[in-house]
Amino acid sequence: MNPEKRENPLTRWLLIATIALLALVLGLQLWQMFGPDDAPPSGPPAQEASPPASSSQPSGSPASGVSPGKAAMIEDVQALNPSLPFEDLAALSAEELEQLWETGAPGLPIGISAAAQAAEEYAGTLAVDSVTSETDPELDEAPPHYEVELHHPTLGDFEYQIDAYSGQVLEGAPDILKSVQASGGPQEAPGTPGGQAAPATQSPAPGTPAPGAQAPASNTPAPSPAASGEEAAKSAAFAHAGVSAADASSLRCKLEWDDGQQVYDIDFWVGDTEYDYKIDASTYAVLEAEQERQGRPAGSQAAGAFIGEEAAKRAALDHAGVSASGSGFLKCELDEDDGLWVYEIEFRAEGVEYDYEIDASSGAVRKAEQER
Repeated sequence: MNPEKRENPLTRWLLIATIALLALVLGLQLWQMFGPDDAPPSGPPAQEASPPASSSQPSGSPASGVSPGKAAMIEDVQALNPSLPFEDLAALSAEELEQLWETGAPGLPIGISAAAQAAEEYAGTLAVDSVTSETDPELDEAPPHYEVELHHPTLGDFEYQIDAYSGQVLEGAPDILKSVQASGGPQEAPGTPGGQAAPATQSPAPGTPAPGAQAPASNTPAPSPAASGEEAAKSAAFAHAGVSAADASSLRCKLEWDDGQQVYDIDFWVGDTEYDYKIDASTYAVLEAEQERQGRPAGSQAAGAFIGEEAAKRAALDHAGVSASGSGFLKCELDEDDGLWVYEIEFRAEGVEYDYEIDASSGAVRKAEQER
């Protein structure tokens, strides 16, 4: 047999094997060059593969516990100042975030809780459980601050201003308990929970006008002992006006602060007469009383027919084409304008601020504005 014929098959198989090997090597190189980028890396530890937690984490993630609407407000603030951590901003209220955004986000405010604690530490009332506080952010004023009202059950109300960024006390009385005791004022009753003092030092006798009262309180019968809060304030106003609750319409009652004193601002109509009252929130004494007789506006409504805040919010959101989950409400208040009751609503969504007035009876949109 010819030796050249025996060598031809072997040579041919070697050539095929060489070509296959070259093709395999070339394929591996091409896969490494153009293969998927998300292949898991080999070598580095597992913890290096996941990015560290940062302030720019997705705001809508369930772990963050922040609603999409509030997350959108936080992202707007971070767009002005990226150094502010997401988690710290999430601890602020919607009102604080709004004011922070309006002022250009110069820094991270201390927050409502820290401001209240700073006021109580300065006033020396941290150990008194019966002292309550109400804190309002004023980040858009100069200097930026928090207004803190401390209410003591026997000593009354004390007002403080706390710097919004340093926590320094700008205004307010220090160590109010020591100051009152030194002046011979009412003292804490030893062993009484919350530090409540004897009832004789709490409030003036029934029929005694409160300081600054513009209407004689002697004409106002004391409200029923079972009544408290808004109901007691309304009863005091109705009794002073000489009308019954059934006669009143378009009734509005709002708790607010007036010159460091907490009062109920009450408005109502009886026939063609409009009544406006300010009632002391502690004693229910009449501080101010006004009445004006005039033709009842054609658009007047009865308060019982109002649609409610939730329906008013839905009407505003539907008109704006915004979902409730993607918005953050800043304000929803019932107000009267020339005898017509409306819900004044403000909210933010996707960097846009919306301002609405919704008819309190029909739910119709009376005003719609937006500002980016």
